[in-house]
Amino acid sequence: MTLNIAMIFELGPNDEGSIGGGVELHAINLAKELVKLGHKVTYITGAIPDSKKKTTIEGVKIRRIDFGKTIKRTYDPQQLSFSRQLSFLLKSILSKSNQSKDESFDICHGHIYSSGIVARIFARRSKAKAVNTIHGSYYKYWNQIVSSKLKAGFYRKMERYLAPFLVRKTAVQIHTDYDFAETVKTWLKPRYKSRVVTILNGVDIKKFSLEVDPNPSLSDETGPIVMTSRRLVAKNGVLFLVQGFKKVLQKHPDAVLVIIGDGPERGRIQEEIQKLKLNSNVRMIGMIPNDEIPSYLVKADVIAVPSIVEASSISVLEAMAMKKPVVASDIPGIREITKFGENCVLVQPMRPSDLADGICKLLESEHQRIELGERGYKEVIKNYTWEKKAKEIEQVYYNVIDTQLPE
Repeated sequence: MTLNIAMIFELGPNDEGSIGGGVELHAINLAKELVKLGHKVTYITGAIPDSKKKTTIEGVKIRRIDFGKTIKRTYDPQQLSFSRQLSFLLKSILSKSNQSKDESFDICHGHIYSSGIVARIFARRSKAKAVNTIHGSYYKYWNQIVSSKLKAGFYRKMERYLAPFLVRKTAVQIHTDYDFAETVKTWLKPRYKSRVVTILNGVDIKKFSLEVDPNPSLSDETGPIVMTSRRLVAKNGVLFLVQGFKKVLQKHPDAVLVIIGDGPERGRIQEEIQKLKLNSNVRMIGMIPNDEIPSYLVKADVIAVPSIVEASSISVLEAMAMKKPVVASDIPGIREITKFGENCVLVQPMRPSDLADGICKLLESEHQRIELGERGYKEVIKNYTWEKKAKEIEQVYYNVIDTQLPE
């Protein structure tokens, strides 16, 4: 049975297919695989400067909406702003129809909260089923991410309200980690709990493979390379990695830290690099298209993922797909995809010294680096390809179409 699917998120690829963050990477990869399975997919997203209102990328129709040019003006590939979410939501509510005449959807799949609400609006107008994906949560960590206790409390209350609200208003809510999924279930009446399912993230194993040419910008590096590819936001913990790298250099003075990504924490991170006198050993690459990341990862000796909070980490999966050893924070979303540390070195989050020890441990043992790389690769091939994940989600779609849901 061929399905017509609306994939909905405020951020999406530009006309060249470049992607900024993990949620839109998940959404577009899922969309591409669903097309390969024979379905029709329209990715509905916000307007982007210098990109068309409509285009097609690998069989996925891309449709970008705007609201008096406010959505286009709020575009930031590294950060989904509240103003963009609000404009996207208002456009969906106020427009008499969000569909062109030739669109009739079976599934409207919205990602995170505001797009989850938009999916519900689209679904009601199409007489379709609404699906919502929650890509992890900061619910337990807001006090560690934002300095204002007032803001942290507000964000917690919003998540506490929105997550169960969307479960009640959609056919199914997919989570990309088990931890928050189980938390949400405790907020629900028994009849709604079966609507919450967990499907972890995937990775494009054709793109993230060892069969790529190294990026020439790193060709002059002679020492061991520690690398991280993260949005530079507080929850990703890159500041702790920089602080810990000072200790790494005490044992490995020729080591180089390569930081790929950009975001609001960039200035703070650069200040810390200068303060610790690490300029000669740190390379700030900035934001690069996801397609180019493998050419950097292939040069890495160790991948570091120092997050405070994470769903099933795409960065970890990308490293494992390239047989790279990983040092990562011991948090639920990373434990779940690394078999509780069997396929990587886990360290306590927000502890620079522990992170440094984990990195040094791998730099000093080529045997362990190779062994962890092989284990991680086998785990990805077995459980985390996008082909497998798309089939799991396809089955969710079929289930909700065939199921009469309780009111």
